[in-house]
Amino acid sequence: MDISIVLVVLGAAFLHAFWNFLVRGTHDKALGMAAVMFGHLPLAFIGLFYAGMPPEGAWPYVMASAVLHLGYQVFLLNAYRFGELTQIYPVARGASPLLITLFTMITVPGVLKPMEVIGVIMVSGAIMTFGIVQYRNKAVGVTGIVLAVITGCFIASYSIVDAAGTRLTQSAISYYGASTTSNAVLLGLYLARFHPTVLTRMYRDAPRTFVIGGAASYFAYVAVLWACLSAPVAVVSSLRETSVLFAVALGVLFLKEKMTWFKAGIILMIFSGVIVLRMA
Repeated sequence: MDISIVLVVLGAAFLHAFWNFLVRGTHDKALGMAAVMFGHLPLAFIGLFYAGMPPEGAWPYVMASAVLHLGYQVFLLNAYRFGELTQIYPVARGASPLLITLFTMITVPGVLKPMEVIGVIMVSGAIMTFGIVQYRNKAVGVTGIVLAVITGCFIASYSIVDAAGTRLTQSAISYYGASTTSNAVLLGLYLARFHPTVLTRMYRDAPRTFVIGGAASYFAYVAVLWACLSAPVAVVSSLRETSVLFAVALGVLFLKEKMTWFKAGIILMIFSGVIVLRMA
């Protein structure tokens, strides 16, 4: 894989971990999620003005993406009711590349190289192991991990749809501008029904998350979709989920979490998987 794609997606992984770190610091997870997602809109509007709307044939993908992102957001919020970020996040994100890889191998046999499959398994396996061990150490019930896996299914689904839609549009900025704007409408309806005060408090109570988290999340996903124009979505998704590395680093640096031998081993396994993907 071209080194420029690897570096761009690793940069996106850092931005993704960073906005999740901001949401983690928000006591009201619905408020944090809303601030990030609606924080996409200023950049999405600028992007649509610059790149134009997607072609007519891409709109089924845009609408499917909006619905799947809503499913991801709803299940992620509910998963956080039963577990912490260090438990939910790795399981949900680690499951996704494995599911995408399985889907790709079934629907388009031969498109993935053996080394790419091995690299995905190494990265995703390490990430999921990290999350599952957090569950065992903290004796959390099974509900959280089930919701995390379902969240991972939504991540895999919208990743596949978005890769196809972006390739059809041939512009990550145009496609994601339409997709995230459509998702904001659906998310707004959901929040108005189940979290009615969030929309009125969003910018007042979480301005940093709205501005910084929204921008980080937007640019992270645009970078991922750009990479999908020239690389298999399973590989891009796996590289993106190295965001867990950055989440661990942010926790150690800013939350004074301990760097254990187990965490070091997980980091080594993920880095090894990244090297395998780069060599594939």
